[in-house]
Amino acid sequence: MLKRIKPGQARLGMFIEAIEGSWADHPFWRNQFRLDRAKDVERLKSSHATAVIIDTDKGVDVALPIAMTERSSPHPRENLSLKRALRTIEQSKPLITEMFENARIGGTIPVSHAAQAVEHIAACMQDSGKALIEVTRLKARDEYTFLHSIAVSGLVVHLARAVGLDEKMIRDLGMGGLLHDIGKMRVPLKVLNKSAPLNDVEMGQVRLHPSHGYQLLAKQGDVPRVVLDICLHHHERIDGSGYPNGLFDKQISIAVRITSICDVYDALTSARAYKKAWNPRDAARLMLEQEGQFDRRLLMQLFHSLRL
Repeated sequence: MLKRIKPGQARLGMFIEAIEGSWADHPFWRNQFRLDRAKDVERLKSSHATAVIIDTDKGVDVALPIAMTERSSPHPRENLSLKRALRTIEQSKPLITEMFENARIGGTIPVSHAAQAVEHIAACMQDSGKALIEVTRLKARDEYTFLHSIAVSGLVVHLARAVGLDEKMIRDLGMGGLLHDIGKMRVPLKVLNKSAPLNDVEMGQVRLHPSHGYQLLAKQGDVPRVVLDICLHHHERIDGSGYPNGLFDKQISIAVRITSICDVYDALTSARAYKKAWNPRDAARLMLEQEGQFDRRLLMQLFHSLRL
C-alpha cells in the first residue's frame, strides 16, 4: 500500500516510491529504493522535500518506536539514542550478513564478526537499548532474520546484565543470541517466508534449524561452548515440551533460559507475513500464562527491567 508521509517520519527499512518537492530539494539521485543506511535516513529527514511516498508492501510502515514522529522538536537525548541505534544496525549489518551468507552455502562462519557485532550491540544497550529494540521491530520481510538476531542479542545482553552476570559471560551470551538462528540459513527460503500455516513436512524442516546451526558452529572449534548450547537448545522448554532433545528443568542452562525468553518475546512483538505484532504488555501477559514454558524468575526480571 502506498502512503504519503513527512520526511521526518522516515525510518530504516522503508521502501521509497517517490519524493515530492522540487528537483533541487531531492536528496537522492534516484526514486524507488529502500532506506538501508542510517545516513540516508538522516539525509531524507534533513532535506527540504515536501513529502515522501512509501510502499508498505515492500518495506516497513510508519511506526512510533520512541514516540518521536508526532513531535516537532524531539528531545535531544531521544534523538541521540535513535541515531546510536541506527548506527549500531548499520555497523552490524555487513558483519552479520557475511556470517549468514556463509552459513547458507555451508562455508566457514567468521566468528570474529559475531564478536565485533556483539561489542557494538552491547555498547548500544548501555545507553540506547530501548531505541535499539524498538528500531529492530520495524522488520522488513527479507530482513527479519537479520534484525531478529540483533534484537535477541540486545535483549539477552540486557537481561544478563539485569541478573548480574559478568561481562565476559554477557558477551558470550550476546554472541549466542546473535547466532541462535543461524541454522535457519539451511532451511528453504520458501518455507521461512511462507505466509500460510506450515504443513507437517515444513514444520519438520524448521525444527531442524537448531541442529543445523550447532553443526555449522561446532565444526569450527573457536566457538564458545555456551554459544553452542544456546544454538542447539534455545527451543527447549522447562516442562520438557521443547526440541530437539526434550530437555527438562535443570537440564536447561541459564544461558538457554535467558535466550529462549528473549527469542520468544521479540518474535511476539514483531510483525510477520502471517501475523501482526503484539503489544509488549500483551506479549508479556501471554508468556506469563504459559506455565512450564519459561523460567518465571527470569521472565519477571526481563519485564521488570523493560518496565512493562
